[in-house]
Amino acid sequence: MFTDASTTAGRAVLDDRYPALDELADAARQLADRHPDLCRVRTLGTSRAGRPLLLLTVGRAVDHVLVVSGAHADEFSGRASVLELAHRVLAQPTLRSGVTWNFLLCLDPDGAHLAEESRHARTLPAYFAAFFRPVAEEQPEWAPAVGAGLPESRILLDLIDELRPRLQFSLHSTDVGGTFVQATRDLPGLAEPFAKSAAGLGIPVDSGSFDTFWLWEPGPGVFIMDPGDIDRQESTTGMLPASGSPGDEPDTAERGVRATTWFTPQRHGGDTLIIEVPVWAAHPDPTRPALDARAHLTACADQLRHHGHQITELLDTALPHLTDTPLLRATDTPLTALRQLADQWHPRTGGERLLQPGLMTPARLDGITLWTHRLPIRTAALLRRALGPADEHTAPVADRLDHLLRDWTARYEQRFRPTWIPVACQAAHQANTVQAAVELSLRTA
Repeated sequence: MFTDASTTAGRAVLDDRYPALDELADAARQLADRHPDLCRVRTLGTSRAGRPLLLLTVGRAVDHVLVVSGAHADEFSGRASVLELAHRVLAQPTLRSGVTWNFLLCLDPDGAHLAEESRHARTLPAYFAAFFRPVAEEQPEWAPAVGAGLPESRILLDLIDELRPRLQFSLHSTDVGGTFVQATRDLPGLAEPFAKSAAGLGIPVDSGSFDTFWLWEPGPGVFIMDPGDIDRQESTTGMLPASGSPGDEPDTAERGVRATTWFTPQRHGGDTLIIEVPVWAAHPDPTRPALDARAHLTACADQLRHHGHQITELLDTALPHLTDTPLLRATDTPLTALRQLADQWHPRTGGERLLQPGLMTPARLDGITLWTHRLPIRTAALLRRALGPADEHTAPVADRLDHLLRDWTARYEQRFRPTWIPVACQAAHQANTVQAAVELSLRTA
C-alpha cells in the first residue's frame, strides 16, 4: 500500500480522498526532482481546451509498460493508483529491472475538469449530483472507434507507437459493483493474484458485469477481449459500433473495437488490460429468492424503457431553452443505450439470446439489475446538470429530475447496499493487479 506521504497527493490518498489533478502533477514533478536519474516528466501535448497531458516515466530499461489514468472523466481511482505504483517502482528496484514504467496521469483532463466535484463525494446522491462522462465520440479511448479525431486520442496512439509497450493498463472504476479485468490476450496465472488482492482488501470480484457478458472468463473476474466477442458485446450495450472491413487502416478507416486504443499495442506485439475497481462495494441481499431469468429480463427492459421515456419527455421540454454544451451532448450516449438495451433485453425483441442455457447466472442477473438502476440515474443526472440553475422555463423540469434522482438513487442503494471502499484500498488493488500482470509477463517472455 502507499508508502510515501511526503507529497500533497500522497497525503490525499492517506486521508481517503482522490488527488486533484494539480496535486498529482505536482507529485510527479517532485518525484522527478528527487530522483532525476530515474524519473522524468514531459508534456505529450494538450487537450481540446489546452490542458496538458503529462507523462511520468520511471526507470531506464528497454522494454516499456504504459499505465493510463483518467480515460473516463468520472473515474478517479486511477489517480491514486498511478501514485501508488510510481512509489512502489522507486522503492523496489526489482520492479524496474526489466521494464521502464510510464504513467499517463490523465487522458481526458477536460472531462475531468467537468467531473471534479464528484471527486469529493462519499455518498451516491452526492456523486450523481456532480456526475459527468462525455458523449462516446468525445471519450479519448473510444473516439477512434466511432471515427472521431480527438487530440487526446492521437496523443495516446502516438505514445503507444513510440513506446511499443509490452503491456498497456487502462485504470477504470465504477460507482457500485465489484472488480474485474478485461485483457486483449489471456495472461495465464493472473486470476490467482487478482483474487487474492481483492479478498485481502475487501473488494468483491464481479463475474457478472454486463460489460463482459460475451467474453471468455478463464478465471473469476478475468475476461479476454476477443474482437469478435466484443463486437457482439458492444452491439448489445449500444456503446460502440461493430468493426470495419478487414484490411482497413486501424486508426483511420476502420471503426469498432479494433480501432480503440485498447488494441493498438498489438501492432507491436503488446496487449492491454483494463482494470475495473468499484468505489462502493455492492452487497446484493443473499436472502432474495432466485430470479426467474425471463421474468427478470422483461421487468428490467420495461423499467429501462419507462425511465427512458420519462427522461426523453423532460429533455424535449427543456431543449428549446438549452444551449449546446458537453453536459447536454453527454446525455445522448446513455439515453441511446437505454432505448437499445430495453429492446435487446426484452425476450420478445431480442432478449431470447440472453436466455440460452447457462448464460444467465445469478451474478449476471445482478449485473443486469445494476445497469437497470445505474443507467437511468446517469442520464437524468447529466440532464439535470445541463439545465444548470433553474429559471422560469426549466424549473418544472429541474424539480421533476430532482425528484426522480432522489427516488432512483434510493432504490439503487436499497437494492445493492453499497459500502465505501477506502481510496488507498482501491489504489492498492489496481496496483497489485498491474504489478502481478507485469511480473507474469516478464516471467513468460
